[in-house]
Amino acid sequence: MAENRTRYTTVAIALHWLIAAAIIFQIILGWRAGDGPKGPATFAMMQLHKSIGITILLLSLARLGWRLVNPAPPAPAGQPRWEQIASKVVHIGFYVVMIGLPLTGWILVSTSRTNLPTILFGAIPWPHLPLLPDLAAGPKHLWHEIGEIGHGVLVKTTYLLLLLHLGAVAKHQILDKDAVFQNMAPGARPGWKEPRLWLAAAGFAAVVAAGYLYMPNTAPSAPPPA
Repeated sequence: MAENRTRYTTVAIALHWLIAAAIIFQIILGWRAGDGPKGPATFAMMQLHKSIGITILLLSLARLGWRLVNPAPPAPAGQPRWEQIASKVVHIGFYVVMIGLPLTGWILVSTSRTNLPTILFGAIPWPHLPLLPDLAAGPKHLWHEIGEIGHGVLVKTTYLLLLLHLGAVAKHQILDKDAVFQNMAPGARPGWKEPRLWLAAAGFAAVVAAGYLYMPNTAPSAPPPA
């Protein structure tokens, strides 16, 4: 029972860290693809960006389904009511962006004038959203605008949620010295000397570095950008 748990389930923990790493990598990849010159490398990065986006969507749906049947552990004893409310708002916000960002990106791809296919990780064909590619020019453009605006708003919302989430983790772990970090890092102890805290920070830095160091394969077999 959730009332007797001191942390999230192993499945929830694994999904949390997988999705977190994918989101951070996805942010860096999106920056690079958006700012770089158009060409085969940018096309390959966008294909990976779409692949990771769909992966995040599927993992997030799995995590949401798991969460519905495996409630979160209770809040720390004595935690202020406003912190409990803020925590729930941030968690709901993360579900919105984890599902909403891939969906709005999917809308963008499905209503694009170039009509480029999506091949997940270069191997699995992924269809466009039903009906959208066959719309008339006016409605199709409207849906594209909706997807573009929604995607942009959700990206900025992700930045805010990440700042709030990481700030809350630091507060609970270093200032309050309670067991909140242990929920996602079993065995962690409060305080800034906890090795799991620094391991998480190192993992964050490694994912950021991987996002910047990733060099896409631009072999001729890849379809050229329109």
